[in-house]
Amino acid sequence: MHNPKYCLFFDNHTMAACPDVGVDFDAAAFSQKLSDCGVDLIGFPAKCNQGFCYYNTAIGIRHPSLRRDMFGELVAACQTRKIAVTAYFNCGLSNEDAIRHPEWNTISPGGAILHPDIYELGWVSPYIRTMCVNSPYRDYLISMILEVANKYPVAGFLLDSFNGFPCICPVCIEKMKAAGIDWRNRKEVETFAHSSMIRLAEDIVAALHSKSGDYLVYFLGLSAQDNIRLGSYLECECLPTYPCWGYDHLPIMSHHLRTLTSDNRSIINMTGRFYEWGDFGSIRPRAAIEYDVFYGIANGMRPNIGGHIHPRGSTQHAIFDRIQEVYSTAQLNEEWYDNATPIADIGIIVPGEVDKTPSLIGVTRILSELKIQFDIILGNTDFSRYRLLILPDAVPLTPSLAAAIKTFLDNGGAIIATGFSGLDQTGKKFALAKNWGIKHVGECKFFPAFFQPLPQLANGLPDIPLALYERCIEVVAENETEVAALLVKPYFNREWDGVYTNFYLPPDKKTNLPLVTFKGKVAHVASPIFSAYHKLASVDLRTLFANVLNKLLPEPVLKVSGLPSFGKATITRQSGRRMVHLLNYVPELRGKSEIVEDALYAKEVKVSLRCDSFSPTKAYLAPHKTPLALTRENNYASVIVPEMHGYQLIVFE
Repeated sequence: MHNPKYCLFFDNHTMAACPDVGVDFDAAAFSQKLSDCGVDLIGFPAKCNQGFCYYNTAIGIRHPSLRRDMFGELVAACQTRKIAVTAYFNCGLSNEDAIRHPEWNTISPGGAILHPDIYELGWVSPYIRTMCVNSPYRDYLISMILEVANKYPVAGFLLDSFNGFPCICPVCIEKMKAAGIDWRNRKEVETFAHSSMIRLAEDIVAALHSKSGDYLVYFLGLSAQDNIRLGSYLECECLPTYPCWGYDHLPIMSHHLRTLTSDNRSIINMTGRFYEWGDFGSIRPRAAIEYDVFYGIANGMRPNIGGHIHPRGSTQHAIFDRIQEVYSTAQLNEEWYDNATPIADIGIIVPGEVDKTPSLIGVTRILSELKIQFDIILGNTDFSRYRLLILPDAVPLTPSLAAAIKTFLDNGGAIIATGFSGLDQTGKKFALAKNWGIKHVGECKFFPAFFQPLPQLANGLPDIPLALYERCIEVVAENETEVAALLVKPYFNREWDGVYTNFYLPPDKKTNLPLVTFKGKVAHVASPIFSAYHKLASVDLRTLFANVLNKLLPEPVLKVSGLPSFGKATITRQSGRRMVHLLNYVPELRGKSEIVEDALYAKEVKVSLRCDSFSPTKAYLAPHKTPLALTRENNYASVIVPEMHGYQLIVFE
């Protein structure tokens, strides 16, 4: 199986009316540009979401104006340059097939065939027709995938739109009735649609395995857990300028996906050279693409830059020049990227599927801004690799999760729980009340709430009652529990009293209700501070959390000073080496879109690495191995980076 390093993906979906598809395509010249960029894997459409094929098919519908085997020519040309090709198939969308076979269309729970009620995209979108994978389309699709596998020496298949579009067509209704599923219930229909997509993925994998092919396979639209079981690698699709992703998606997914590859399968980080999918007329700034690429690499991912080529197939040199600028810079450091794995002190526990919830965005941002090393994990993960676990805002403890956390604490681990986290599944009491050292009373009776830190948590905080922004819970501390911050109530609750709207609500009096408590190695914060940080980014809340963290994790694996709060710092390891990745870029909101335009300078950045069993004797800046003075203090090895611009890799050996 191919082990990808530097990838490109050509997301070509060509309208039926395009009169000259492929007329300018020169596979040899195109593949040479790929080679010049140092690319070793490309994804290219065999079948697009318009339902058209770009190869000589005896089964599907070739684009009406295509007069050549565009896909086959590219595969042959790439083979001569040792560039692997994965065949892209859009499986959930196939507009031309839907037009010719209306009986293959989904019928949405609202009764629509055109413009199914799934996304708020309007009429003019690729989703105007979606395919029912329980119709005869299913076998038709699998036969095309096998046709490509038989005709061409492809490295794998990127299979798109496995979103599980809900369908109440006659075929699906019959299957749901047979399975005892209530087809009138939207949730049950959606669950059935997802299971239908899982069955299709299973059948595709079985068909490809029957060929004894050692293929890269990924299903866009299925979860990471589904792809771990069915696919052969993981991929994170994230175009940060597109609002549904933004600049919070990649940090969350990268810190999660990197925990799922104990079998050494690849993780690919797919960004784009443009501002939105379907955008033929833009090239994002070099710094913007660099930021995406280097952030992924710093978290053990391999880069993939998405783009389009013009339907005529002409080689657009400016696009390749930008990609070559970025990839050639990264490739200088390949010695320190290859087989490097991330290091983390902290595991953030997510109770269900990992997604961009306010609490997860908030905790990811705070830890990143503090330069703390963390993973995002599920409750069934091995906790023993971490020094501290965070339960952000709303993580209930099932009996099995409570037992695992109890074992973790018994073995010397530490816990920070915020908001409602730590309550049992009834939401009425703490599952590990003895360990938490507090009793749950209920929802706090006043809102908004403020807090006053006691001296042990006051470092860096202004001496006034500080706002919490989200509703707290009320707890009572047991006798042996340390109270480190107290709630302060307002004059009134924020409400309408029949005459006045109580909106302007200054703090009134300090209460005896705890905000922060410590019992041994368990800290509890009675407010969902991470959701609040997502809402208003209060630096005071970040400082409060940093003070709590410092009491339980006084020696983090990495300390960085001199890098702005928006700068990122990540550690990876190889045998005998530790690599610290520093990124100094800032996404800026401009109108409705966030963009990165510039790589920023930083000077005199101090980087301190906790030694543990690893004791470095030298340090240098990659890629030129410029030596850095290495000093030792307590359990840390430290260097000063005199100057950096955008991205800098520091190597400790």
